[in-house]
Amino acid sequence: AEKYNQIFTLHGSVMMFLFAIPIFEAFSILFLPQMLGARELPFPRLSAYGFWAFLIGGVFLCGSIFFDAAPSGGWFMYPPLTSVYQPGDGADMWLFGFSFIEVAAIAASVELIVGVLKCRPPGMRINLIPLYSWYVLVSAAMVLFAFPPLIAGSLLLELERAFKWPFFDAARGGDPVLWQHLFWFFGHPEVYIIFLPSVALVAMIVPTFARTPIVGYSWIVLSAIGTGFLSFGLWVHHMFTTGLPGISLALFSAASQAVAIPTGVQIFCFIATLLVGRVQKSLPLLYVFGGA
Repeated sequence: AEKYNQIFTLHGSVMMFLFAIPIFEAFSILFLPQMLGARELPFPRLSAYGFWAFLIGGVFLCGSIFFDAAPSGGWFMYPPLTSVYQPGDGADMWLFGFSFIEVAAIAASVELIVGVLKCRPPGMRINLIPLYSWYVLVSAAMVLFAFPPLIAGSLLLELERAFKWPFFDAARGGDPVLWQHLFWFFGHPEVYIIFLPSVALVAMIVPTFARTPIVGYSWIVLSAIGTGFLSFGLWVHHMFTTGLPGISLALFSAASQAVAIPTGVQIFCFIATLLVGRVQKSLPLLYVFGGA
C-alpha cells in the first residue's frame, strides 16, 4: 500500500509539474523565434538555467522512488497527512525537488514574456502577432502570478516539518486549510496554463488548413486574456467540502461557470473559420476534431 501511494503521488506530480509545464515552455521557446522572425529569444542562458533546474528537480523527485523515500501524500500534499502523519524523507524530497521546478518554470516564463514583447520584427505590432504568441504570453504571465503562492506554501510546510513550526497544525494554532488555499491558488490556474497552449496549437492549425485568416482574431485574444484572468478566481471550487461560508462558495461556483464563456467564444471562432474557409482535409485537422 505504501509503494502504491508513492507511485500515485509521483505520477500526479510528474504529470503536472514535469510534463505539462516543461513541454509547453520548451515547445514555445523552440518555435517562438520562428513565429516572430527573431534569431533567438532574449535570454538563452536563462532558458538553459530553467532546463537544468527542471532536470535537477526531476531527478530528486523521481529518483526518490528507488530509495524508498518517495512522497506518499498525493500530488496535492495536504497537511496534516504530509506533516504529522508522514515521517521519513518522502515529503521533504517532494518539497526539495519542487523548489527547483518552481524556479525553473518562472525562469522560462520570464524568457517567454520578454521574447513576445521585445523580439517582434519591425512593423509587427502587438495586435498582429500570431495567436500562438498571445496564448504563450497569457500563460507565461499566469505562471509568474501562480507559482509564488506555491513557493510560499512549500517553504512553510518544510519549515513545519524541519523545525516543528505550526503553520498548518490546528492543535497549535495553525490552519491546514491555509495550505489548500496556497496550493489551489496555484493549482487551478495551472489547469489553464496547460489548456491555453493546447488551444493555441488549434488556433494555428485551424486557419492553416481552412486556408483563410482566423475569424475573430480580437475576440480570441480577449477570450484568452479573460480565461487567464478568471482562472485566478476559481480555486475554491477544489475546496467545497472544507466548511467555507456559503456566500463564498456561491461566488466561486458562479465564477467557475463564467470561465466557460471565453472558452466558448474561442471554440465558436474556430468553427466559424472552418465554415468560411476551404477546408483541406489533413491529419492535424483530424486531431483538432478529435480534441474538440
